Amino acid sequence: MSNLQTPFRYDYVGSFLRPQNLKQARTDFADGKITREELTTIEDEAIRDLVAKQKELGYSA
Repeated sequence: MSNLQTPFRYDYVGSFLRPQNLKQARTDFADGKITREELTTIEDEAIRDLVAKQKELGYSA
């Protein structure tokens, strides 16, 4: 990892689109088709995937 020093501070601003499987899981939960635990598992997986994508793109995590 680089120790690059910038002469200013910066932040990443914005949001990522929710993956289709997460949107479907939330709909399924609202319709009573899956449990809270199943929804949480899918949400956790989506978070892990997003963090991995951010690391791959060079974001500091």
